[in-house]
Amino acid sequence: MGKPLLKTLTVVAVGVGSVAICLVGYRQNNQRQYQQRVEYAQTAIASETDSIASLKKEVASLYLNEDRTFLKAGITADDISQLVGKLSMIKVSGEEYGIEENALPADAKEIQKQKQAIDDELKDIEAKQKIQEATDKLFTKGVSNWQKAENDVIIKKDLKETDVGSIRENLNFFEDDKWTALVKEYLGFADAQLDRVTKLQKEFDRMLKDDKVTDAVTYENYLSAVDSISKIRNKDLKEKYTKLAETVASQMGYAGYYGNTTDTATTGDGYSDSMTDSSETDSESYY
Repeated sequence: MGKPLLKTLTVVAVGVGSVAICLVGYRQNNQRQYQQRVEYAQTAIASETDSIASLKKEVASLYLNEDRTFLKAGITADDISQLVGKLSMIKVSGEEYGIEENALPADAKEIQKQKQAIDDELKDIEAKQKIQEATDKLFTKGVSNWQKAENDVIIKKDLKETDVGSIRENLNFFEDDKWTALVKEYLGFADAQLDRVTKLQKEFDRMLKDDKVTDAVTYENYLSAVDSISKIRNKDLKEKYTKLAETVASQMGYAGYYGNTTDTATTGDGYSDSMTDSSETDSESYY
């Protein structure tokens, strides 16, 4: 009985010893791999300093000026997405390297702050770009100047108040500055043109029913409508209301006067609201 028991104990002891050796080896291997990750992180993060500096320059290039107030015209969502992708490739945290934060090099925290600052700025740029893109879409040819408001824009023929309103609502998420003021100016130009069209539509709804003049037609109302039509910038809308005015003029005997008025008012390239006249037309108060 003694020998088999001794033999069994010997086998157990050998097995325990083998397991212990394996555990020690496994631990040492893990420690070695961890140390390798630490060394790699220290080397990699040192090179990320250059990556951060390069990315800062690319972000700065999206602006028109050094104070980073106005974005350049024509910036697309893809332009911003590319920079977001580059930023995501910059690894500066312990988690990204599979090590403890306290094992990172001393300058890692500063680089982390810079990365976060760039991330925040790109989010702001992305939001502004969406606002500018939406504002461009209000007009037939977009906005020509994203640094100083120019009242040369022409609303699209199917523009709705809700299109302008949604942009103005989204502006509430931004702090008031020169950029938001600029956007509001362009929204104001759109509001003024849209208001003119809306009032004209209501006036013709009163003056015409089933293409027949109503008792609401007066010579003064007609002249007021003609004058307002002369200030419409969108050619399609101008043509639409010109035809309605011609219908009224024809049935009321005003045709000759209307023809002379429109010949004078529609000179140029469709910008019947001239810059000198804009204070009385489409630059009306809109705040």
